[in-house]
Amino acid sequence: MKNKNQFIFSNEILEIEEFHAMQAKNLINKLRQNDDQDVFIELDCMPNGNLNAFHYGNGLKSATIIKNLVGSFLAEDRPWLERKLYAAKNSEFKTNFQKGNEVGLWKRISANNYQEMLNWDKPFCIKNEKGITRIWHPEWRRLGYKNGFSTKGAIINFIFKEITYLQKFYSPLVAPECSPVWKMHYRLVFFAPAKEKQLDLIGGLWISRPEFKIYLDKNSLVGLISPLTTGDSFI
Repeated sequence: MKNKNQFIFSNEILEIEEFHAMQAKNLINKLRQNDDQDVFIELDCMPNGNLNAFHYGNGLKSATIIKNLVGSFLAEDRPWLERKLYAAKNSEFKTNFQKGNEVGLWKRISANNYQEMLNWDKPFCIKNEKGITRIWHPEWRRLGYKNGFSTKGAIINFIFKEITYLQKFYSPLVAPECSPVWKMHYRLVFFAPAKEKQLDLIGGLWISRPEFKIYLDKNSLVGLISPLTTGDSFI
């Protein structure tokens, strides 16, 4: 069904394995920038054997979406999430691309070194600090241009014009109850209290689109990831 967030909402609730949840917590702890504010931090990943994390950032919007989706099929909103949203309503958290480089989420690439760094025989991603991603796949013609891939020329032009980063391509998951053309990733959302090392996994979202480039828009299919590892549950 459609909702005020302007995407299609699925009633399918997925879970995150404890092993992947702990991997995510350890990674977020390395990426935290300061401890003087309550913040939500989101982590995009393809949990398939390994965590396969590929982006992180301010999770306040995602936490609000989780609250709205939970409230759409439960009689009452969860008060613990309301309190956390209120505490973090004025928080500012930005993706630190240098930090992401240090922990191995991506590598800086430029017009001076792209020829040595790129292997056109394998799929990869190039991203900039505005959140725009270009995906290269050597079989993009067979898979289809409209599947979210870019040409070699577009990739090189992107590198020359932007501050960019090279990232491994992770095969997306298949969305539940969908045809294989619908690709999916997990967005885990953590609450990081000020001056505390303990992170709370509040759950997350699974986000799906009928292509390899997955993001939230009116054509996205979105569902909840239950925070079973925290002792809380949506069901």
